[in-house]
Amino acid sequence: MHFGAFCALDSADFSLYSGRALALVGESGSGKSTCAKLLTHVLTASAGHIFHAGRDVTKLRGRQALLNYRSAVQMVFQDPFAALNPAHTVEHHLTRPLALHRPDLSTAQRRDAVDELLRAVDLDPAITLRKHPHEMSGGQRQRVNLARALAVNPAVLIADEPTSMLDVSIRLSVLDTFRDLKRERGIAMLYITHDIATARYVAEETAVIFRGRIVERGPTAQVIDSPRHAYTRLLLAAVPEVGSPFGAGNSLAPLAAQVRESCDRPGTLREVTPGHWVRFAA
Repeated sequence: MHFGAFCALDSADFSLYSGRALALVGESGSGKSTCAKLLTHVLTASAGHIFHAGRDVTKLRGRQALLNYRSAVQMVFQDPFAALNPAHTVEHHLTRPLALHRPDLSTAQRRDAVDELLRAVDLDPAITLRKHPHEMSGGQRQRVNLARALAVNPAVLIADEPTSMLDVSIRLSVLDTFRDLKRERGIAMLYITHDIATARYVAEETAVIFRGRIVERGPTAQVIDSPRHAYTRLLLAAVPEVGSPFGAGNSLAPLAAQVRESCDRPGTLREVTPGHWVRFAA
């Protein structure tokens, strides 16, 4: 059966800056993870361009070129349980990227670097180093995943729904760690999430993506407090509020109708206030 061509991501135009985070917000299937896989070269773009440090890295060739790029652009995956090999200790998971990307380090320097990485993500090396993944909680595993990404001193960190599989009680502390390390180390961060409410806490800028297209982008406070696209307003209306029935004061049906109309006539992004861009229907 032939389904024809399908474009998973289109018109996804944004920039990442040192020490700052951009939240890429959208529902499942909107293109968020596809974007992350393109940026990490897990997938190759069929069109468009990806620039890093002024260089077009869209179609890198050769093992060394890919290795150099992936040491600069690291990813923390959504599932902290599947991201770590259950057969190996935390020490192995952190030593391996150091051996691969920083072969100049001696054994002693490597050991010191591993201890420093664990302390940076609020884990005690004396307790954690010899543990296997099954001996740790989900939050601890995700901190190890973050430490592994930081091992090669990346310039860009992509966090794909990093807390969605964690207990609600520990999500905030894990997000605190991401936010603090981003600032302290000057890392440019892409924070991918379906939960627009957490964007304000983590990211200075927010881009809302729907069906593979960015429909609104700008400073997080403006996007959340003064949303202009119907899909952004729909996402915000779906966020539960303590003490209020779901959907109280908002009729979701009119917003959904506007979103459907925007799909038929996607139009182009226009700047509505300085730095705040909205895709209006053509």
